[in-house]
Parts: sequence; C-alpha cells; structure tokens
Amino acid sequence: MAAVLVVEDNPEHQAVIAEVVRRLGHDVTLAGDGLAGLASALAHRPDLVVADVDMPHLDGIRMCRALRADPGTAGVPVVLVTAYLPPGDALLAGAGPAAVVPKPFRVRELTETLRACLAAPPPPAAAPSGVNDTAFVEAMLHSLDTGVVACDLDGKPLIANEAVRDFFGEDATRIPIPDWTDHFGLRRHDGSPLPAEELPLHRALSGEEVRHAGVLAHDQQQRPRWFSINARPVRDPTGVVLGAVAAVHDVTADHHQHQYQRCKSRVLKALVQAPDTARASEAVLRAIAGELGWPYLRMWLVDEVTDRLRPAATYTEPGAPPMLLPASFERGVGLAGTCWSRGEMVWVPDIHGEDSPVLPAVASSGGYRAAGAVPVRSADKVVGVLTFFTHEHQEPEPALATLLTGISGHIGAYLERRRAEELANQLAASIGEYVALVGHELRTPLTSIGTYTDLITESGDDTTIGEVRDLLAVIERNNARLRTLVERLLDLAALESGHAQLTETTVDLAAVVSSAAAAAVTDDEPQPEIRTELPAQLLIPGDPLRLRQVAENLIGNAVKFSPAGSTVTVTLTAAEDAAVLTVTDTGMGIPPGERDRLFARLYRATNARHSGIPGTGLGLALTRAIVDLHGGSISLREGAQGGTVATVRLPV
Repeated sequence: MAAVLVVEDNPEHQAVIAEVVRRLGHDVTLAGDGLAGLASALAHRPDLVVADVDMPHLDGIRMCRALRADPGTAGVPVVLVTAYLPPGDALLAGAGPAAVVPKPFRVRELTETLRACLAAPPPPAAAPSGVNDTAFVEAMLHSLDTGVVACDLDGKPLIANEAVRDFFGEDATRIPIPDWTDHFGLRRHDGSPLPAEELPLHRALSGEEVRHAGVLAHDQQQRPRWFSINARPVRDPTGVVLGAVAAVHDVTADHHQHQYQRCKSRVLKALVQAPDTARASEAVLRAIAGELGWPYLRMWLVDEVTDRLRPAATYTEPGAPPMLLPASFERGVGLAGTCWSRGEMVWVPDIHGEDSPVLPAVASSGGYRAAGAVPVRSADKVVGVLTFFTHEHQEPEPALATLLTGISGHIGAYLERRRAEELANQLAASIGEYVALVGHELRTPLTSIGTYTDLITESGDDTTIGEVRDLLAVIERNNARLRTLVERLLDLAALESGHAQLTETTVDLAAVVSSAAAAAVTDDEPQPEIRTELPAQLLIPGDPLRLRQVAENLIGNAVKFSPAGSTVTVTLTAAEDAAVLTVTDTGMGIPPGERDRLFARLYRATNARHSGIPGTGLGLALTRAIVDLHGGSISLREGAQGGTVATVRLPV
C-alpha cells in the first residue's frame, strides 16, 4: 500500500482523484493548494504526488521543481494534471513529472496512469548520453530556481548554485558556513539576530534534519528577502556524516501576503475604534509602521484656507533622528506636494537620485534611503497624502501598491464619514435647539415690553412723569435688544444664504484689528487691559467692514468675559499663505463639550448664560459666517492659563 498525496484546489476534481487512488488500494492525503502540498510532501515524503498545475499560492510546476530540488523528495514521482498547458509544453517537461494527465480526463485514463507510476521503479539518475556526470550535475544545479548549498564537514562551501550566487554574490562559494551569519547579516524571520549555531547547514552538520527554517537576508541591493530552508546531513554508506546540503526557497511573496493582510486588518481596526480624525491618523500610522517596519510616516491633510498640505499625524521610530520637513507643502513641491499634484502614488527607490522629488534638506536628514507617497481621496478629490521613508531599498512592488491604495481609500472614506456624521449631528442638534433659543431670546424682551406696558396702562392719573419715564426706559431698552436681535438674525441669514455679498478690496488687516482693539477700550467701568502684537501692515483681500465685525466680536467677547485687571492679548501674524488673528483671554472660559456649539445661532455657554452678562449668542455665528465667506477658518480652544483662545486664519 502506497502513500499518495493529492494536491488540487478544485474540490470536485480532488474528490475524483482521491477515489481513484482508494480504488487502487492506496492511502490518500489531501492538500488544497501548492504551498500546503509542498509542505506535506517535505514533511511526510509520499510515494506519489498527484498535483494540479493551476493552483493558488504555488502552482504545480513550481511545486514539482521544489520537490526535485530537495534531496529528500527528489525521487518521488509526480503526476501533473493540467487544463492550463498542453501535455507537450516545455514548462511541463522542464519540471520533470513522471506523467502528465490533461483535463478533461476519464477515470479509466487516470487509473492506468496512476497504476503505472506506482508500479514503476524510480528512474535512475543517469546523465544523458554524451554528457559527463560533473557537467550534468552543474547544468542541473544551474537550471534550478531553488537555491542549493552544500558544504563539507568543516563548513567549507562545495556547491552554491546560480540562484544562491545571484543573491549573495560570489562570496557564497568562499565564506565558510559558520561565518555566513555575520558576513551576510542573516536574521530570523522576525528580524531578531540569528546565532551561527542556528544556521540550517550548521544544524545539519550535527546530524539534524531541518525543515522550514526561517531566515531573513538582504540581497546585494539591500532588499529584504525571506527564505524557508530545508537542510540535512550527507552521509556515506556506513552513516558517517560527510557534510550537509540545503535547499533554499524564497518565500518573500508569501511573507508579504500575510504581512499585508495583517497590516490591513490593524488599519481597519484603528479606524473603527478611533474617536476622532487626529487619533485615527496616529493609530493608522502606528499600525503601518508596526507591520511593515517603516521608521517614519506622516499623514498630510489639505488645508482649505491656504490650499496647502499640513501635517495631521507623524510616526517616528523610537530613537530615530528627527526629519527636517517643512511645516507645509504646496502643490507640486516635495514628495507630498508631487503626489498631491499628480493624484497618484509616487515611488522614490533612491531619495538622493537626480529625479527624486524629495527636497535636498529632507533627503540629507535621518539616514533614509527610499520613500513613497500615496494620495488620500474623498470621492474624486485628493484630501490628503500619506508619505513614508525607509532605510532600505524599496521597489514599487504591485502588492504593496495595492495595499497602500486600499489603506488610503479606507482613510478617505473614514474622513468623509466623520464629516458627514458631524454635519448630521450638528444639524439634528441645531434645529430643535435653534427653535428653543429663538423662542427664549424673543420672549424675554417681549415679556418685559408687554408687562411694563401693562404697568403704564394700569397706572393711576396721579402717576408722575418720572415714574412713567422709568417704565418707558425698560420698554425702550428691551425694544432695542429685540431690534438688534432681529437685525443680526437677518444679517446672519443673508450671509449664510449668499444674499449678502462681500465688498472685496485690499484690506490692511493690521489697521482693522488695531482700530477694533482701540474701540473696545472704554472708561465707563474697570475692564481688562488689551495688549496688541500687530505688524506694521498686513494686506489681504476682503471686505473691510465685515472683517471689522470679526475683530470687534472676538475682542469684545474676550473683554466682556474677562475680569478687570486681567489681560486680553491680540496678535496678528503672517504664516505662509495665511493671516492668523489670535485673541487670548484668561476669563471664565468655555465648559467642556460646549466649545463647538458656540458657533450655533443664539447659543450661549451655560456659565455665560447664568452670569448676568448680556449677549445675544449671535456674535460667533456671524463671525464664522464672515470668515467662511472669506475662505478662512475659525477655532476655539482652552488657553494655557485658562480662558479661551480664538484663532482666525484668512488666506492672503
């Protein structure tokens, strides 16, 4: 009874072949792909292998060649079943099968072929007529895709075929095996050091048969490659060890496949669990760096105010020197800007090359050798760029390109989803809140007007003019408040609907801010000191009256909500393509969770609403509408010493 290994990825064909083998009275082992079949054959050495040609992970021809290259399975007959190549094809013949069965086949045909292969003795290893043994062996070793290395008992290399020499160079024939670890920088698959005594050939010299030992090495271009090595001792007829031989299989493609799948899974998990865009970007970079071993990555997002790329997150390998990158990139400049401009992936195998888009100052920092960039898209628009730098040579590998493109697609979808969720939440919250706030802000002055009118109406004829005047003052004050509220609501509606147009001209923003700061100073009552840090001039395009509103609202809020004797700082700077206005106070601040809601119409922070400080809750809403129309952005954050920092960025 023979042991037959059937390697077939089609379940129906696998079942038919297995049944034929059982009817012949033999044991069957099944494998669903070439890689699993090779592992099974090397581990258990069957008497016959029946393999399909077209299979995932490792096709039948390559599997057959690998079996021929391994001393333990070189004599095992292999029957190749093919619908992909004709039986007389040179590729099939070169693999050395015992027989070829074309698809579609009949059961009788397959039965006779398998019976003949199981009954026939293994073919003698004789050289072809007219060829001496040495020349034939050399030619055979030269033709193998699998690397073969043999050494004597002292570790001196006796055989290193062309596949090995192509990778390691001619040193593979001169360097003693115990010195290979240091000379070639060999490591375990996980990158950890590989002691010389763990080398497969070294272990085989001690009499051990080694299966699937993992070794990581770098070729002469410093590209990493992962190998699976089988090694065994070479013995004389009496069993004395004379040396050792090893078959070296390049499993880099399989390693990358598993590595890329793990990377994709970690990225998806990071995006699902991240509470916001900033932490999502950081988690994604950590996931990629952890799986691919890249020492430096950076996520750039498009700043719509300046139309430049700005960093959103950065990963730097612990202990690595800092990267000398600019604070932003414009289209077509540097690696990130080039990727943004082209809208496609950019590979830079050598960042020091003449055609490298990496800026010279960046290329000279950090000791990096290769780099790449992939655009992040939201729908058809590029919204960001993911860049990476490596110490090793990095070719534009198709599988890696597919992985990075997929990751960038997930990031773009995440950004789009977060934006949609934020807008939906804001809309859902603002509709009901707006109705309630409008009702409150209108009813409060109307109540005062109505009740004080009633008091006047019900006053007796002996009521003095002074008493009536006091009541009328309350009515007038609430009437003015109501009129201001309606005017601001109408102004805001006009701005947001586009009915109110900007009168755009060249504006000296420094003069506008200086005038607004001066107007905020009054002698009526104690108030904070207003300190300004302004340039002599800063020209931007815009509407001077609307920009004056922005400055007055922000400075007025800071003064209104800060105690007397404190300081309100107003600064104006030019940063690349943006003018940055910052108003900082040390007042009551904004309660946690309410900062973004302050831009909604009529919303006032809870601490301000209950402080007795007057206000309509429309100043910041108007300010944001004006800033948006100028193509800018506005944000609020907590100050280092409490209070609030309001920042406006306007394009110049």
